[in-house]
Amino acid sequence: MNKTTNVAIAIVVSVFVALNLYLMYSEKSVIPKSVYVSNYERLAVKEYKEVMPKDGLVAPAETFIVYMNDSNAIDSWLVREGDAVTAGEELATLQTEQADGQRAVWESEKEALQTQQSTIRSTISDLETGDKTNSSNSSKSDRTRTNDDTKVELNVDVKVDVNQTGSYAQAIAEAERDLADTERRLKVVESQLEQNSSSPALVSPTDGVVARITSESDQPKVVIYSNEQVVETYAEDEEWSKIANGNPAVLDAKGTEGTLDGAIESIDQVPATSNEFLDAYKALADKKVTNPLAYYKVRLKANDEEVPAPFGTHVNTVITTNVAQNAAAVRTKWLTDAGKDQAFVWRLDEKGYASATDVTTPFEYLNRSVVTEGLAAGDVVIYDKSIRDQESAPRVFLPMPLDMPTKAEWKAFGWKNYFKVLLLKQP
Repeated sequence: MNKTTNVAIAIVVSVFVALNLYLMYSEKSVIPKSVYVSNYERLAVKEYKEVMPKDGLVAPAETFIVYMNDSNAIDSWLVREGDAVTAGEELATLQTEQADGQRAVWESEKEALQTQQSTIRSTISDLETGDKTNSSNSSKSDRTRTNDDTKVELNVDVKVDVNQTGSYAQAIAEAERDLADTERRLKVVESQLEQNSSSPALVSPTDGVVARITSESDQPKVVIYSNEQVVETYAEDEEWSKIANGNPAVLDAKGTEGTLDGAIESIDQVPATSNEFLDAYKALADKKVTNPLAYYKVRLKANDEEVPAPFGTHVNTVITTNVAQNAAAVRTKWLTDAGKDQAFVWRLDEKGYASATDVTTPFEYLNRSVVTEGLAAGDVVIYDKSIRDQESAPRVFLPMPLDMPTKAEWKAFGWKNYFKVLLLKQP
């Protein structure tokens, strides 16, 4: 065979092989293809939880401020900071000659606070019935003159603006916070007016603990923490969107033994105002936030018991934000076209083909996405970039499972048995 013939044969063979490769692997090929995939997992299901660890502080459920308009009215203080007090207990005695004037001030303040209470309740009612107007404004100012010509002016201003794209829920939450504050102030005033006028004194409006006394002031006051406790923390930036009232939590107070089960009692929808608890939380959290105003107060409560620790104690809290029962978990990087709670994965179907399967993924657990819909126990999830390059779903073949026996198993089986299996026939 001469050289020309050899070259001709080589060319024909090369063209034949190239033509077959084109027919098999071109985009227009109808020949089924198989893709080798080494990344695969057979799924099992179990319970998954998404949690949010937070720093918290033991705080009072309510704070009451008892105050006087005139420092000269105080005769003597009867309590000190840290003292436990009961409702109606005297905090300080008053000068008799100043008592009538102070009582007139409390009468005027009570009337104004009752008006404010009624106004806020009306505002909340309008918001809850879905008033079509874009804003609900109510403003009232009450000016009263006492018998001894003492002027008292209380500005009662409730203004809630709801634009067309705004949330009525947020407006209602703000109004309810104002209502709670008004009712606390009203309770303080009413408790002062209920006392015996023959022996005037400042009295406690509730059972609690004296937190602070400001005596060296033109308007002396006593801050009282109620006995009922909560654990106070703050949702930062968008953390509020991941939690809801009733979410279970585990509370671990510093210096106490064991943990307590609890739940979220309330979440403010307006930014928290500066106070000692917010300042302490910022120091404990010690991290940067995107929006310095985005601190939303979150109150947690232990189930049917109090935290055995004083006010201000640091509490480690773990809030459960999501629970998925009988769910699977897929490596997050195996998801395709992942969006909010939705994506698809490649699953091995009954015929051995790669099948694009839509899945619901509400949250992540470690480096995996929890799947609540779309997959079941026993499904085989596969991942390989070459699958996405195929025009149609390819047939998949996986690596052969390799299970090497241990050294003890090798010895236990015996060389004669291995000889029979490998060279002869099985017994």
